[in-house]
Amino acid sequence: MKTFLVILACIVTIPSWTQVHSVRWTYQEDSQSELSHIIQLVNKKTGLELKTEDFVLQEDRPLATSRFQMWGQKAGNFPIQGQSIRIWTRLSNNQLIQMEARVSDTPPPDSVRKWGAHSLIASNEFLKLVRKAVSQSGEDSEIRDLNWKDEWSGGQLVRTVSVKARRGTHRLVISHSNRKVIESRYEPFQFADSQAFEVPAMVYPIWEEYENVPADLSGRVRKSLKYLSSQVREPGENPYLPLKNEMRYLESFFDPIKGLTEEGRKEGFWAMSYVKEQARKIFEQLPIKSNALTNGTVLEGAFATVNYHPSVAGLKGLGFDLKRSAQFRPNWVVLDPETEMMEMIPDSGFLGRPLRSAQEAMERVARRLPDHSVVEYINDGFDEVQVYWAVTQLFDSLRPMGFTDPELSTRPFHAYLYDTDISMKDNAYYTDDTINFTTYTTQTHNMARDNTTIWHELGHGVMDRLMGDYLNLADTGGLSEGIADFVADLVMVDVMQGKEFTGSDKLRIRNRTGFYLTNESHDDGEAYGGTLHDVLSLAMKKEGLKGLRKVTDLTLESMRLTRNHPGLTATDWFSHMLFADELGNAPLRQPGELRDVILNALKGRNFNLDGKAVADFSLKTEEQEITATSLGSRARPIPVRLAAEEVQEFPLKVALKSSDSYAFKYPVTIKVQLQKGPIQGAIRWKNEIAEPHEYVLKSEEDIAWIPLAVHGTCDEVNRPDGSCVDYAYVQIWNAGEKEQPQAKKRFYLRVVPQK
Repeated sequence: MKTFLVILACIVTIPSWTQVHSVRWTYQEDSQSELSHIIQLVNKKTGLELKTEDFVLQEDRPLATSRFQMWGQKAGNFPIQGQSIRIWTRLSNNQLIQMEARVSDTPPPDSVRKWGAHSLIASNEFLKLVRKAVSQSGEDSEIRDLNWKDEWSGGQLVRTVSVKARRGTHRLVISHSNRKVIESRYEPFQFADSQAFEVPAMVYPIWEEYENVPADLSGRVRKSLKYLSSQVREPGENPYLPLKNEMRYLESFFDPIKGLTEEGRKEGFWAMSYVKEQARKIFEQLPIKSNALTNGTVLEGAFATVNYHPSVAGLKGLGFDLKRSAQFRPNWVVLDPETEMMEMIPDSGFLGRPLRSAQEAMERVARRLPDHSVVEYINDGFDEVQVYWAVTQLFDSLRPMGFTDPELSTRPFHAYLYDTDISMKDNAYYTDDTINFTTYTTQTHNMARDNTTIWHELGHGVMDRLMGDYLNLADTGGLSEGIADFVADLVMVDVMQGKEFTGSDKLRIRNRTGFYLTNESHDDGEAYGGTLHDVLSLAMKKEGLKGLRKVTDLTLESMRLTRNHPGLTATDWFSHMLFADELGNAPLRQPGELRDVILNALKGRNFNLDGKAVADFSLKTEEQEITATSLGSRARPIPVRLAAEEVQEFPLKVALKSSDSYAFKYPVTIKVQLQKGPIQGAIRWKNEIAEPHEYVLKSEEDIAWIPLAVHGTCDEVNRPDGSCVDYAYVQIWNAGEKEQPQAKKRFYLRVVPQK
């Protein structure tokens, strides 16, 4: 998710050679795929004078239906940010399918020498700038891993940095010339063995409960835990103890440059990339043992491994001995609560209860405890069975429907249950090939037994794999949430074979949310996911389960055809989906057969493929518009420091404007929800009630002022520093709208109680 961007400083004059040209053509115009030929045509279309030596191969990968190459443009020894030639060719004859270029003229030699002459920023100064920028963000300041690259951007040489933190990723851009952070944004996380065997199990096909009541069709059914590895690695007490004994991994000595050198490590510096490489070598050298039921089978297979989070080691009352997992996992511990000084311990998670017989997975108890006792759930051992089945089922559903890309469709996902961190409760998230589950309060359900959540988080993983490491989403990041919802939707429909189930009509993906009428990735994702669901519904209405296979194949191909896109918008996404439909995939899909279905699904969504004006929903404080990138957004909650008895007001202004393609229906009702929304309930709002506050706009000329105010006391602390983060949900309901609003935005605050 792309959540916010702050421009901190920029003093460099942008030279003329940074003017960017975008060019695209398909096989219908020219089917030759040689780079030299493509560059020749790009020059002809743009008037540039590019050469093959201006490009370097960044990726060359076979996909299920094509071969993908990405050639990054460079100047001197460094790539130019966001500029490349991307080529898709047929696997059979290497003929072009499509080509997309985003390029600029080659910079004059004196410009390259001018900027290239600047010495690169020193390691210690670089880390100092990174730590300062991360700490100043006000959110998630732990540095757990870091990657960077030097490249040209806006006519200057910069270092683009990716900082993995506890709950998300910080993206920084540092200028080499003036040694300053010029951009900063924060992105919260969104989640084969040659011989294998399976055992029967009783699992939930969709979920354990719906709105705290067991659903009619959510009772457990007999399935199989497939593809269990007949042999696994034997980790012993702690397989990564040699790394732990080698040195300490203090956050203050984290240095991704010095940590890669022997001299730097002797001085106490370390780099996560080096640690991970050493951990990989340790894993591969671990002895192999039988994973037979007679020895106690662990849930490790071709597509999934299931472990418990390292923090469960501190729990009391477990009815079996915890044994180490062989999977490497960095374990971060707090050394000093006041300074929040951290240390990384090279570690692993823990294995759950081993299966001792072919019947055990059938007989494990699935209790729904009111307090969601972690100890009791771990002792029961059911959640690990449910999660293993659900992760494996995602592959079983998608692979027959087109998810067959080499390596991408076979690499396993690793699941970790019960992260006890206070800032991560009542949640599940995906990052780096792992799906992570937290602990739960009495206000929520157990997400390890909710396959809609599991498949959503893994949907992020499918998108990451198919759409590439260089992908950049140009809006709120809603496509990521929408694709994740839709992947879950596809798996659910396959599992239930197109049948409805209790609660299916209330799923988030079934909506009429409009594009450009939200300011948060999950809400924006409803527009994407809802449109794709409508495509699926229309196709299945015509052809049943064959329609499911066609739409799944079409969506996967659209993801491949937007791989590593430098600035993907909603228009880009649906244009590429129409192109994927135009290509067809015989004998399953004929060229162009789903075009009308896609266009019909977009009707009423405040969307125009031709770029015409769309309707607008404006939400402002007295000072600024609340967007996906501003203060007051999810990643940048406005900090409020108050004593317990103090109250601070935050009046919000709402205005609406219709367009030719979308008209608000008056009188419009504005509902402001302060409770019961996802992750709501932490802040104590003034006049907080369970029912939404309502306001009415009678015409487009009307403006509504919403008198919000907050107390200096948290109803629930959800951040380690004792603060609480929460939001007001501002929803626009058209006249006659009863099920769901089509426009909605969120306004986030962070209350820091003062003593």
